[in-house]
Amino acid sequence: MKIFLGDLVHDWEKVSLWTVPLNVGYIGAYAQKHFPSELEVRLFKSPEKMIAAIKKEKPDVVGLSYYVWNANLNNAVFSRTREYVPHALTVGGGPSFTSANATEDQGGAFFTKVPACDAFILNQGERGFVNLIARYRAVDGNRERLAAEPIPGVMINGLAHQTGILIDLDIEVIKDLDAIPSPYQNGMMDEFLAEPFVPLLETNRSCPYRCTFCAWGIGTGKLSRFSTERVFADIDYIGAQKPASANIFIVDANFSILERDVEIAQHLFQSHEKYGFPGHVGCQWNKSRPDRVMRVARELRGLSEVGASMQSLDSDVLDAIKRRNLQLEDVANMIGTLRSEGIETSFFSELILGLPNDSAESHLDANRKLMDLGAEVFNYNLHLLPGTEMDTPESRAKYITRTGWRLHDNAFGIYDGAKVFEGQEVVLGTNAMSSEELRSFRFIHFLIQFMWGRRWYYDFLQLFRNIGVHPLDAILEVIESFKNDEGAMGALYEKFVADHNLENFSSFEELEAFWSQEENLERLRAGTYGKLNYLYTYEILLDHFDSFNEMLEETAKQILAKQEQVDDSVVMDQCRDILAFSRERRIGLTKDQDELSLTKRRSFNYDLLAWRESGYEGMPAQISTSSRFNYEFFLTDRQQDVLRRQFEQFRSHNLNLTLRKMSEEMDAEEFFYKVRANPSKTEAEFA
Repeated sequence: MKIFLGDLVHDWEKVSLWTVPLNVGYIGAYAQKHFPSELEVRLFKSPEKMIAAIKKEKPDVVGLSYYVWNANLNNAVFSRTREYVPHALTVGGGPSFTSANATEDQGGAFFTKVPACDAFILNQGERGFVNLIARYRAVDGNRERLAAEPIPGVMINGLAHQTGILIDLDIEVIKDLDAIPSPYQNGMMDEFLAEPFVPLLETNRSCPYRCTFCAWGIGTGKLSRFSTERVFADIDYIGAQKPASANIFIVDANFSILERDVEIAQHLFQSHEKYGFPGHVGCQWNKSRPDRVMRVARELRGLSEVGASMQSLDSDVLDAIKRRNLQLEDVANMIGTLRSEGIETSFFSELILGLPNDSAESHLDANRKLMDLGAEVFNYNLHLLPGTEMDTPESRAKYITRTGWRLHDNAFGIYDGAKVFEGQEVVLGTNAMSSEELRSFRFIHFLIQFMWGRRWYYDFLQLFRNIGVHPLDAILEVIESFKNDEGAMGALYEKFVADHNLENFSSFEELEAFWSQEENLERLRAGTYGKLNYLYTYEILLDHFDSFNEMLEETAKQILAKQEQVDDSVVMDQCRDILAFSRERRIGLTKDQDELSLTKRRSFNYDLLAWRESGYEGMPAQISTSSRFNYEFFLTDRQQDVLRRQFEQFRSHNLNLTLRKMSEEMDAEEFFYKVRANPSKTEAEFA
């Protein structure tokens, strides 16, 4: 029996952050184990490659993993499958359906929309898929007989066979995950490791928390795990393959929740030293044990940022979404301890705008508190995920007053002649925040991420913190300058607002009609539309850097005019030095940049390096008006390797697109030169 399994991504004329198909690899490996020598399994990421193979090779079974970023793409592939191979069994799976929404009504709505899909695997997929294949073999591939009775772990489309929607959720989860053969060690992932797909590492399954906006862990029962030996073997296999990507993602819901995760972190760093892989580790940290987070982060030795995703700091909000957080003081102590031990690690946190009970004031307050900890803050607009409690009619009626639709980032394309788009249903108004209030945060979030979180103007904001102006208040002043500017910055602000309007379609059909128009589709093809925060970050850095810095100088003057007992002339001189220092710290981002400049030297009026190393204590020092501080800017060997591999992985016709895709998976500090004092150099050498 020939089985094609796809974890498809939209790869139409673009680069993006794509991962190996580990999910369907598990499904295929488990099925082959139960039907040895009977199944030929192929895995796919590219929809065009999969459609071509379906057309040519006529598989018996086509299975696709459903997520919000590929649902309509899967629908289109199933439609082509039915056209090219009418007899094939078509199977969906993934978190679009869980035990929370696998009902006859919702299943019927899905299969009515996607009649070319015969069945959908529910919750943990391996056993359900094996049950389906066993029944399919037993009925000799007859889809009408297949739909005659329920199958454990499967939702069956019997609409065309007068049996309706058959659902059976009564299936035992896999407790010993080693029962699933490794898709790495059996070679299934080799072709994807050779291409720039990011390896995934799963060490355990499930999540003890049940946040209402998330589907993670639904239907998986208690925490189960792969053995430590199995995890080590996967890490070693991946490293020895020398994958094209420099990164690895740990796809546990709460990495560091188990004591043995310290050993896994040690093994990852050993792999980094032995193979040069991974260069960076992405993960979701556990939410209840800061001591374990710290021990694991210590063993990673800077390969990963330390994160504490808060979503909100308001207790009423957290109660409504059934969320538990690490305490802020615990997080602060953890970061302080790691840095005192010489482990240079970034600290990030995440907030969600539009949660139940979250007011504009409480959302702003949460940003202030996280910025006070020095966190890189990512703000997301809440969108409704199928299969979650937040998406139920009861939750919508209680908390949500308005929603809209926006294009899912990089989730569009033309495949086998069909235009396909993916949309996100985003929350635009809640029981605690009006649509106008919620909308007003879009540009604020952009500047928080650009200036503070990604560190492009972190020093600038720290300077004003030291004269009593909170970084968030300084950012709000910058926004007023944007609004009042009559030149390039004012035009950029209006362009941002126009693009924000494209995140508020009243229906998916309206979104689809807009982006289907040739001039709008061409913008997507060219890569000039995407995640607004990163898109406009690099538009400023590449095209409007001088104009933005000039506007910051004027904003600084306006801020200082409101401060008492501050020497405006001295602070402005420090501000100009800091802006010049920030210019030198960033890596080369010119449009014709092919090679990185490894070192450069510059001199400054103030000792900005000592100021930064002190944790921005006080104001930058100056020896005298005639002496200058000489600095060397350089890239470490590891940094050079990571940057070059990332440039190559995301190289495209559009430098803005390349850089914003790099930014999505890299520590912010990777984009900046390291700095050291170089007093032996003469003033002329630093000119």
